[in-house]
Amino acid sequence: MINSDYKIQVDHVSKCFKMYNTPIDKMKEAFSLTGKSRHTDFYAITDLSFSVKKGEILGIMGRNGSGKSTLLKLITGIYEPSGGEIVVSGKISSLLELGIGFNMEYTGIDNIYFYGTLMGFSKKQMDEKIQDIIDFAEIGDYIYQSVKTYSSGMFARLAFSCAVNVEPDILIVDEILSVGDMRFQAKCFNKFKEFKEKGVTILYVGHDVGIMRTFCDAAMWMDKGRMVDIGDPTFISAKYTEFMYLDDISDFSDYKKLEKKSDDFSMGSKSVEEIPESKKEHSDLSLSLEKYKCEHSIFDDCIAHWGTEVGLVEEVKLLNTAGECVNHFETDESMVIEVKFRMPPSINPDFFSVAISIKNVEGTDLIVKTTYDEGIHFQKDITSIKVKFKLSAMLAKGEYYLVTALENRENQATMYYEYIEGVKYFKVFTNKRIFGLFDPPAQITIEGDWQ
Repeated sequence: MINSDYKIQVDHVSKCFKMYNTPIDKMKEAFSLTGKSRHTDFYAITDLSFSVKKGEILGIMGRNGSGKSTLLKLITGIYEPSGGEIVVSGKISSLLELGIGFNMEYTGIDNIYFYGTLMGFSKKQMDEKIQDIIDFAEIGDYIYQSVKTYSSGMFARLAFSCAVNVEPDILIVDEILSVGDMRFQAKCFNKFKEFKEKGVTILYVGHDVGIMRTFCDAAMWMDKGRMVDIGDPTFISAKYTEFMYLDDISDFSDYKKLEKKSDDFSMGSKSVEEIPESKKEHSDLSLSLEKYKCEHSIFDDCIAHWGTEVGLVEEVKLLNTAGECVNHFETDESMVIEVKFRMPPSINPDFFSVAISIKNVEGTDLIVKTTYDEGIHFQKDITSIKVKFKLSAMLAKGEYYLVTALENRENQATMYYEYIEGVKYFKVFTNKRIFGLFDPPAQITIEGDWQ
């Protein structure tokens, strides 16, 4: 059902491709008098539904082949859906394939005008925009050269600049934020923030969990063309990271995990507007994970809990220096994080590590400490251990949560015996104005020639 409150509405959409073993099979099917089928159906998207409001940023994550790019091409009209309906309200600027429509023989200037024509702008309108596009691209006098002489980075910069400077109602971005150096990437993010303030709707596809958590209002996880889950970016990205770790690093059957519905997730004042009528049944992927679910957990409020040896951590405490369990601190107050756990004889203590991380509500690691990297080693034949981390976080006023992990550091890729994200939640108060994320002590001196 069409709702005018939304800029993008995807209603039970599917996309099927015909797959042929050989090109000749396609020809035989086309000219067959009996109508004999010589293809197999491949569903890149299956019964997908969600909606996005004006000004919302929806992040879409999933491993390669999950259907993300196909979905974006359906929304932009490159593909027609095999079933269902897609309604888009407004002008779309797409960063799916940078430079699509560019003529390699034309100069950069000519291609800017050509792109504007494709977007429906007159030459007069493009005359008003062209300097902003040139300035944003930062490719200097190459703007007057043929595009075929550009490096891949210069080409991407020009195409990106064209796409973000044509005043879109909807911006679709597909994993291209690695374009250029750090300065150019920062410009891109500032542009996206400007779009959000103007009410531009943005769909962002990527694998960077940090960007998803800090940039997006909501996140959707796709797998094999279906929606696995949709909701708060912190929780959805935690589930996705867990799945990718278990799927890629080790035999999945060796792992146990804890399942948690994203509907139950809340953290302080963190508020993410839900997308109505978009919550669908979990795919077969999510159902297959249920058999690894732990029956009981002492960490009921955690965001994610998984690993090869779930259950080793017995207790985590967040204490002040007086030894009292608290959930709030002053900025300059020291905190003590106490982790109590069991170490089975099967674990090699030489490569064993206890890790803690303090994250903000967007899921960004602010402080990370590990026993292994601090040069602390464990002895053999000790089965019950308590580790205390004492630190002065000097955090700015706000809400934070704690991650606790038991690690295997034998290989370059860290393995996890147990990983608990959101084991504790706490707030920091201060009357001091802190403009960054934290406020470390600093020595400030003044030098000069005094009269």
